Amino acid sequence: METARQTALMEQPEIVELFRVLEGNGLTKEQKEVESLVKYLDGMEVQFGQVLEELRDVKEQLSQIQDGGMKASVLRIAEQAQRKVQEVGGQLNTVRKNLIQSAGNALQTYKKKGKDALRKAVSSMKISSALARIQEGIHGAVENMNRQADRMKVLNGELHAAGGHLKNAGRIFRGKEREKVEPQATDKGITAKIRKSFLTISGRLFSMEQTTENLRRRLEQFVQKEEKKPSVKVELKKLKEEKKMVPQLPVPVKQQARE
Repeated sequence: METARQTALMEQPEIVELFRVLEGNGLTKEQKEVESLVKYLDGMEVQFGQVLEELRDVKEQLSQIQDGGMKASVLRIAEQAQRKVQEVGGQLNTVRKNLIQSAGNALQTYKKKGKDALRKAVSSMKISSALARIQEGIHGAVENMNRQADRMKVLNGELHAAGGHLKNAGRIFRGKEREKVEPQATDKGITAKIRKSFLTISGRLFSMEQTTENLRRRLEQFVQKEEKKPSVKVELKKLKEEKKMVPQLPVPVKQQARE
């Protein structure tokens, strides 16, 4: 997902035209749904760009590792973390492309069949469902990133212990007493720095997940509220039916005679 190269959805011709048509036809609910998704995706693009920046930092840190075996172990962990993040990026990009295509299709439908068809076309976008799928994908990425951070912590401890034992072997060879291998502080070493980067990425992804969930819930509440409101057609029909039910007063006798 190349965030820096993409035009904001708010500036896409199909989206701009769809907003104009929805507003012109008084389709407030549909306009609100589409606008919310557009703003959300543009915002997610910025946040995802920050996640990619953190991953680039991890790659730079990997280049500092000299030991081949250690570098291979860290690289495997980093690749697993990156793979899940890329899945989220691909998912966001797919929703973005589908929205642009759906907007174009909705406009064509409106030109051929009118307002009611346009309303159905926007409804078929299933915006809340799309948000739910994105939320699920991001949640999986958060859990995966936390697992990789835990693996880095274990690896950091194992490397420190191995280094301590190797140092003691040298001391014994020189006829000196062994030193106790103290646990290493978790904030030291290149593996600890990479772990910190993983936790930072996890935090950013969690924020994206919360944003997605909050928007989905707000939209669902908004849609339910709007659907409960009676339409203008329903209200007019109701008034006509009530008018029919009102009994007509008899015409006065004198007025009948004059007629």
